Amino acid sequence: MSVINQVLLELEKRRASAVERGALPDHVRALPEDERPLNWGWIAAGGLAVAGALAGSWALLSGFDVTPQRALAPLATQRATGTAVARVAAAPTAVTTDARPRAEGDGDAQSEGPASRLSLELSNSPAPPQRQVARPVPAQEPSATQRLPTSRVISRAGSDASARSEAAPAPAARPEPAPPPAVVASARAPAGKPQIQKQERQPTPRELADNEYRKATTSLHQGRSAEAEEGFQAALNLYPGHHGARQGLVGMLVTGKKFTEAERVLQEGVKLAPAQTGFTMTLARLQVDRGDNAQGAATLQKGLEHAQGNADYHAFLATVLQRQNRHEEAIEQFQAALRLRPAMGVWWLGLGISLQTANRSADAQEAYRRARATNSLNPDLAAFADQRMRQLQ
Repeated sequence: MSVINQVLLELEKRRASAVERGALPDHVRALPEDERPLNWGWIAAGGLAVAGALAGSWALLSGFDVTPQRALAPLATQRATGTAVARVAAAPTAVTTDARPRAEGDGDAQSEGPASRLSLELSNSPAPPQRQVARPVPAQEPSATQRLPTSRVISRAGSDASARSEAAPAPAARPEPAPPPAVVASARAPAGKPQIQKQERQPTPRELADNEYRKATTSLHQGRSAEAEEGFQAALNLYPGHHGARQGLVGMLVTGKKFTEAERVLQEGVKLAPAQTGFTMTLARLQVDRGDNAQGAATLQKGLEHAQGNADYHAFLATVLQRQNRHEEAIEQFQAALRLRPAMGVWWLGLGISLQTANRSADAQEAYRRARATNSLNPDLAAFADQRMRQLQ
C-alpha cells in the first residue's frame, strides 16, 4: 500500500475529526484494503506517480503554469525518483494532492493492476492534450476564473529535489535576429536646402571690348579725342572682330590726318571681314584720294562679289573706272547702279559721259535727258547736261 493510502486508512480507522479531514478534498477517499500480497514493483510505480504529483505541486507553487495543456516532463532517472519517494514516506503528516489530470505519457502510472488504484481518482479530469515540454512563464497573479486548487507540501526541501530531477531544462532562448546594418545617415536624411554657390563668370573678350568701346564713345562725345582713340584701339586689341571699334578708330585717324595708319586698320578689317563693304569702300576712297585710282579700282573689284544689290558700291566703282578711261566697264557698273536706284540724276549724267566717249551718241543723249528729268541735279550739273545734249543734236 502507498503511504498516502495508509494515512487515509488511519484517519478512517481512528474516526478522524472534521478538522483533520478538512485539509483533504471531499472527493479524496481511501481505497479498500487489498488482501492480496504486496507487489513491490507496482508500489514503486505508484511512488513514481506520487512523485510526479508532488513535482507538479512544487512547480505550481514556484510560479510555473502547469495546466492541462502543459504535461509534466518525463521522469529524469529512476534513482532520483526513489529518493523522492523515500523522503515523502518519511514525512510525519499527511499531504494533499492536486486534483489535476496527468499526461498520457506516464504510462507506468496508468497501467492496469492493483497498483493503479493507488492513484487518486479524478472525477472531472479532461482528456490530456499532446505531450509538451513545460516552459517557465513569468509569475503572475491568476484571476478568479483561472485560479486552480493547489497542493501544500509538508517538506519543501524534498519536493525541490524531486522537481529538479524531473523538470526538463527550459529550451535555450532563441537569439534575436541581428538588426539590419544601419543605413548611412546621409543617404536616409532628406536632402537639405540646395546651396547656391555664386561664382563670378569671367567676361568674354567680346564683352570686354564692348566695355572699352562704350567708354571710348563717351570720351569722343565729351571731346576727349585722345582718350577715345586709345579706347577704340584697346577694344580692337581685345577683340579684333569688333567692327564698331574699328570704324571709330578709322574715323579718329582720318580726322587726325593719319591716312597711312587708317589704311592699315582698314586693310586688317577687309581681311578679317571681306563682307563688310563699308571697310572696302573707305579703303578705296583713301587710295583714290591719294591718287592711286588703279589701287582703288582693284580694291573695289576684289570685294564686288559681296556688293550685289549695293547701288552706291556699283556707282563708286563706275566712277573710279571712268577716271581710268575704262568706259565700257564703267557703263556696266552705272547701269547696275541705276537699275537699283533710277532716280539718281548724277549717275545718269556719268553714264551719258561714258556712252558719248564710247561713240554711242543716241544712248548718251537719252542718258542726259533722263538725268535732266530727275530734277536732282544742281544748277552747274544741269547746265552741263543741257550743253551735252545740244552737242549731240
